[in-house]
Amino acid sequence: MRIDMGDQLPTEAVSRHITNDTQFMFQFYKPCFQFYAPSPRIDEHMSPHRLQQSLIIALRSCPLLLGRFVVHTDQTILHSYDPQNPNLPTLEFQSTELTFSELVEQAFAYSVCQRHNMDLTIPDGAIRRSNDEQPMLMVKVTYLRDGGVVMFAMTNHVAFDGNAMFSFLAYWAQCNAGHGVELPVDLQPVSNKILTDADQTSDTSTDTAQSPAEISVDATRSPAEIATTITRAVSRDTMVPCVYSISTQNLRKLKQRVEASGELQEGEWVSSNNVLTALVAQCVARANMRAHVYEHGPWNVFQALDMRRPLGLPLRGLGSPIILAECNASADHVLHPDHLPALARSVRMSVDTYTPEYLRNAMHWMHTTYAGLARNGVDEPWRHFWFSALNTNRRCVGVSCMNRIPIYDADFGAGRPVMARSFNPRPNYVIVFPGPPGETDAYDSLHLYVTLERPAMDALRADPEWSSMCTLVSEF
Repeated sequence: MRIDMGDQLPTEAVSRHITNDTQFMFQFYKPCFQFYAPSPRIDEHMSPHRLQQSLIIALRSCPLLLGRFVVHTDQTILHSYDPQNPNLPTLEFQSTELTFSELVEQAFAYSVCQRHNMDLTIPDGAIRRSNDEQPMLMVKVTYLRDGGVVMFAMTNHVAFDGNAMFSFLAYWAQCNAGHGVELPVDLQPVSNKILTDADQTSDTSTDTAQSPAEISVDATRSPAEIATTITRAVSRDTMVPCVYSISTQNLRKLKQRVEASGELQEGEWVSSNNVLTALVAQCVARANMRAHVYEHGPWNVFQALDMRRPLGLPLRGLGSPIILAECNASADHVLHPDHLPALARSVRMSVDTYTPEYLRNAMHWMHTTYAGLARNGVDEPWRHFWFSALNTNRRCVGVSCMNRIPIYDADFGAGRPVMARSFNPRPNYVIVFPGPPGETDAYDSLHLYVTLERPAMDALRADPEWSSMCTLVSEF
């Protein structure tokens, strides 16, 4: 069923330009399952009628989830709200004979949920001139035979990144539980501008703006040709997605090892995410080279950086202004575990270069380049940009540390989810989510979503450094 908002929609809301930052480069839907253990409170608090009514309340406070993409004549893209928009969020319900206990036995595998039709077909998410049939939000609720619930949700990443998506789900849950909460400030439908108004209308030549190494653009080839050039030709059947776990205790030990190594100079420091990126980069690069998936040689290592943090913007706001902070690592630095402290330091130093001034200059370059393509008649200029580090023909490995997203905060009144599962289709790009809540309600592990070609995954599992730090939670 589609959510019938009737006359309950606000008459207007602030629309949002999405060509001010890098969010138009994330044209896909991000899916996630949340698993709720059987509880006598589920019948009351998570009934179809109650979930539908509370979702209507939540959507009224966040109307851009009832929006659609509009491509203007100057080729800029607006995430636009219209109370008459036919592109409404969807909410579906079903029941299954599968039990929560069976899901536990199968480690909450994503593929098990798929086999029992607990998911929804994932659209490609591409920006087009008419997207009326691609809702910004899709939800499916499955009631298990023994009283548990599985909730599948996805939003279009161009509009809502993971932080915003799970913040909204937690807000919906609070509305459902009857707490009478207001929408968090950082989810208010306002435009979080990275560029100034002058930058947005600038006619400045791209020659006066510095071209960032992290972002590539090519107007001489078609989007299909670009996709072929930057995508390694492998069969989908050879790709192996897995979920691994690393305990926060192991991560602390790893960080202490870096701090005690003598590699850091006076006044220097590394974060846990820098250390985790270094570990992942070493192990994944080693696995790829030992399995002969990639030739022996240096690697580009990156850590995804949310530009909202250095720019002082709400961290869970609309959009996905991400940049990939890159550094170079020699083959020696990724092959030998003893070099992990040096690699962690390189990752930290790379992240530190992304000052507010650098980011604004990079976004100014991208904006003026985008405008230049549009003026020169390039159709759909948003399909001509890509992150250099995501070229799978290159030796690149990186991490997106999303360990702060509120993935386990959605308590609809019957308890928080006890497990969550997503899917990462990108090889060599590891996504990090918080693990399930521990005894103190704080997570005591991180879940790493790793996708590699089969020979590389076999080599990763055999890597003693990886095995000493990480355990396999689930295969796809």
